[in-house]
Amino acid sequence: MAFTLRITFSGLCLFVPEPVADGTGRMHVLMPGMFGHHHHSCEDRHVPVLVYDVGYTQPSGSLLGVPALARLTGHTLSLGQGDTASTSLCSQILDLAEITGRPVDPDHLGADTKKKLVSRITLAEGGITRVSPGVCWEMRPGEFRPIANKVEWEIPDFPGDSITFMAQPMEGGMAKELGTLYPREGLLSVQVLHETPQDLPPEPRTQDHVPMPMPGDPPKHFSAFYGLFGGPVANVMPRYWGALADCPPYASDCPEIPPGMGNIVINCLVAGATGGGTGGGTGGGSGT
Repeated sequence: MAFTLRITFSGLCLFVPEPVADGTGRMHVLMPGMFGHHHHSCEDRHVPVLVYDVGYTQPSGSLLGVPALARLTGHTLSLGQGDTASTSLCSQILDLAEITGRPVDPDHLGADTKKKLVSRITLAEGGITRVSPGVCWEMRPGEFRPIANKVEWEIPDFPGDSITFMAQPMEGGMAKELGTLYPREGLLSVQVLHETPQDLPPEPRTQDHVPMPMPGDPPKHFSAFYGLFGGPVANVMPRYWGALADCPPYASDCPEIPPGMGNIVINCLVAGATGGGTGGGTGGGSGT
């Protein structure tokens, strides 16, 4: 028996493809720490968590709408086998390698000896299925575009009738079991969030309770991504322009997550960085 494993990523996540063959390989999702960002208060601390419905812990029965959280701080998690994941990024995901002119430091795809990450997910199969395009941002004068704040990834035909999530400590040691989950009607849907504590389940803030930025304001935490490129790079910050409808027509090559399912669209954006180096596949936990 096989099922579809759906992982929805939200928050400060950097998608870094590691090609192995033409168009396939592994996708690393890096979650940078806020180390050195002294202008950020404790309320801006980000916590990486795996979130799932408690109902999935039983082999049968209805989902309960009650979230369970498993902390990923200091751990990595690998999902899938081999290196057949799609390495394509949707157009709504901003490619920071085009801005920095360099790839992410390969250290962060492996041992992370420079300790810039709080967690990392490595996806060996599947691909991006949908994104939440967020709002309209100005990257450079006159350059307007959406920037995704949520990404959905699916691994079809995941083998077995359950999955046990095992997280591996980034500094070595015993793996940590995060739970064994059972799909419903061929689908198991979980979330990986890298959000501030006030934006995590069970009672995250809603968009209505977050002040909207003024035109020209940058996303609060976006600069943390630029610390993952292995040296000084240009820190080009998006500037808030307005609602998505305020953007000029933009080529969208991935289906969109419906409005209202995209969480807070103005603070913790996702991004990508193509041209990733070899991480060696080390330091990963697994889902089996």
